[in-house]
Amino acid sequence: MACCLAPCDRNNVLDYLLCCKPAHVRSAVADLTVLAQQSKRCLVEQILQSEKKEDCIRVLIKLLYSSDDWLCSSTAYLFGVLMENGSMRRTLRECSHGSNDGVVAVLGQLLKKDDPDTVTNSAGAIASLVESSEGRDWLLSQPEVFSQLLESLSHLLSHPRRSTLNAAALTLARLLLSEEACHSLSAHPAATRTCSGLVRCLTHSDTDTAMNAAFAVGRLCVSEQGRTLILAQARQHQLVSSLQTLLCSGAGSGAGPEAGQTACFALSCLATEEDGHAAVLDCPSFPGLLDGLLQLLQRDDHDSAWFAAMAARVLVSRPEGVIKVRAHGLLEKRLQALSLCPSLGQEVQEEVNGCLRRLMRLPTPAPVSVLLLPLGGCHVSWEGCSPESGLDVTYCLQANDTVLYRGPECHVTIPPTALLSVEALPLRLSQSTSDGDVSPLSEAVVVEAGRAGLRPGPPRELRVIGCTSTQVRLSWAEPESGHRPKSYHVYRGDTLVETTTEPGAIVSGLSPSTRYCLRVCAVGLSDAPGAFADVEASTPDAQEHAPTGLTVAVLGRHELHVSWGAPLSPLGRLFNYELRVNGTVAYLGTERFYTARRLAANTAYACTVTAITSRGRCESRSVTKRTARDEYQSTHRCLYSPSRQTPTQPPAVSPPAREVSEVKRKVKRSHLPRKHLTEVQHVSHHHQPVGHNRGRARHGQDCPSVEQALGYETTHKPNQLAAEHESEFDMRALLEGSRTEAEPQQSLLMRPLRSLFTLRSKTELNRWAEPPLLDSAVITAKVSPGTFLQQNATKGGLGNRGRLPLITSHTSGRARTIQPVSFSWCHLDWTGHHSDRMLQNRLATGRRVHSETRGSKHHHTAARGITSM
Repeated sequence: MACCLAPCDRNNVLDYLLCCKPAHVRSAVADLTVLAQQSKRCLVEQILQSEKKEDCIRVLIKLLYSSDDWLCSSTAYLFGVLMENGSMRRTLRECSHGSNDGVVAVLGQLLKKDDPDTVTNSAGAIASLVESSEGRDWLLSQPEVFSQLLESLSHLLSHPRRSTLNAAALTLARLLLSEEACHSLSAHPAATRTCSGLVRCLTHSDTDTAMNAAFAVGRLCVSEQGRTLILAQARQHQLVSSLQTLLCSGAGSGAGPEAGQTACFALSCLATEEDGHAAVLDCPSFPGLLDGLLQLLQRDDHDSAWFAAMAARVLVSRPEGVIKVRAHGLLEKRLQALSLCPSLGQEVQEEVNGCLRRLMRLPTPAPVSVLLLPLGGCHVSWEGCSPESGLDVTYCLQANDTVLYRGPECHVTIPPTALLSVEALPLRLSQSTSDGDVSPLSEAVVVEAGRAGLRPGPPRELRVIGCTSTQVRLSWAEPESGHRPKSYHVYRGDTLVETTTEPGAIVSGLSPSTRYCLRVCAVGLSDAPGAFADVEASTPDAQEHAPTGLTVAVLGRHELHVSWGAPLSPLGRLFNYELRVNGTVAYLGTERFYTARRLAANTAYACTVTAITSRGRCESRSVTKRTARDEYQSTHRCLYSPSRQTPTQPPAVSPPAREVSEVKRKVKRSHLPRKHLTEVQHVSHHHQPVGHNRGRARHGQDCPSVEQALGYETTHKPNQLAAEHESEFDMRALLEGSRTEAEPQQSLLMRPLRSLFTLRSKTELNRWAEPPLLDSAVITAKVSPGTFLQQNATKGGLGNRGRLPLITSHTSGRARTIQPVSFSWCHLDWTGHHSDRMLQNRLATGRRVHSETRGSKHHHTAARGITSM
């Protein structure tokens, strides 16, 4: 073999490398490969110490373009060895600066060659480059080269050759140590294919390939986008099951501990977030995964224990993981045993203690706090428990075997009804979680019902302060307790009759002359009745409070005179008397007599009088009387029907002026002030046509009242004096009418005179005769029809006393002729049947005017009406 033009030293391999003859270059590459296999450090030092190191590096880069596969593959191997040294990486970067065909770009292109050795050695060289952060930065500084490299590596993950596949997985694992590389890979178009290839590599038979893939998967799960890509492939390729297989292989004796550690790393990165954690727990092989972690914890290797404890802490970081790890049981026990090991490293101890805090069972809760409420019951509160496991805690408050509350709140209000059945209530608290963890019961806190004011004592000083025939008034004082009772219950025997909030009550609905046992109890704030206090009371006879002496006198066929006396023992303040005739209210006032008119003949009427007082109503016994029998045939007609009217009398001659002046003088004297008159109700009457009542009587309709049946419109005006005469003629108008002729006007219907038989004594007659409490100068002189009757009767002498006088023809048009009624006038006092001569003398002297005026408010005589001419 001929020597080269510039003879090179055989002993200097670098001179052979720089030789222009291919044989020498090939021989130099072979020698450098052997040197790299023997000592990588010697190879690197020999090149770095050479004065022609830059020329040597350029020659090696050119050899990467060689068509000779062995020469290209061996050169790629040599670059892989050289890139492991930091100084050499910097030298290579300086030599490649500003060149588009630098060593990294050429190595990336070699990954696409068909020669497997060249591809494997090129991938190994790139893996050596990206092992350091300086090399990764060099690669990332060339985006186009990095993108092409990722594309090539994604295809190599499905390469059939084990070494090539391992080199690609190793390159990705080392490259993904950079956060920038992780984000760049996640956003690369070949990201899905790359993730799918890594997940498939987890099940590779080569442990190193599976470990490199697991590490790359763990690094991708750091970013959210990368974790999403990995989880998308998890179910299809059984990611968790592959990690479980790798973990168990590393825990066994057939493989090194690094496999299990790498699986723990990938598992921890995957389960850090919620979606990855759920994917791991939902996997059917999760119990086997816990078994693999238990095997790693049982090894003496501290690194394996640290990785296993770290994976277990990530799994129990969420409540679902805590539940499943607790259910495993053995893993928790092993962690507890490791926590007691004195030789355990500090880092391992921290991870183990973190797991145990998450797995810790619920402690015994502190005693509850009880606050008595003013309205009864109690408010119970306790300290909340927030376990590191994150499990929701359910609190259970119970008294003996009765659960009073169960829920997530840390307070509850116990109603007063819960304290009614027992005198004392011991409250205990327990805590529980959804996995069945139940804490011990806390110490009991006793709540006494008496201390809560639930059962008050009996009312004090219960006594009867008033008693009627139907009511009993009670009074009492509050019980001796710290709380005011909510209310009081009053019982008549065993029957609840009253509920009140005041210290007193009225028990009504009682029977007269009966003895009762009345009981009162206080009701606590919790509606719980306390002890009873009782008292006995006897009701008096009912008639002691009712009006007495009810008397009913029959006044002919159509009238009843009713009178009564005051109650013997008035029940409170007397307001009014109420007279009922056959159940209908006929009178309501303060007087103690009343005349009921326009009644039906030959009819029984039941009369009762009720005293209305401030304490209630007291009704007298009923008295029944029947009106006189009607002696006439046309009983169905009204009193003033046309068939019963007398023929119209011709106008009478006007009375002499002397008689008129005499009447006027007597009337004026009758209007003097009456100091003894009581206030009465004034009733004014207005005439209605006779046909109105005639029709009602013809059809047999009952009149609602006597006055309405007669055709009156009654208007009650209280606080008027008796001197306001009813149905009287204006005397001044009468006198003026006697002087001048005027057109006849329709007469007023006159109210009948009061019968003298209704006067009970001379004293009452004298009181009526007293002058009214009115000013005679203001009141116009009036005279009633009875006055005319009396005057005419008196002047006519005793022979005329039994007859009805007539008004003369000189009567004014304002007054019509008085028409006699069709029945007898036998009850009038001038018929001679009255025995009191003094009373007759008063009638003869004109004093009758006063008595008739006063008596017209209460009693009517049997005379009736004035008819129209």
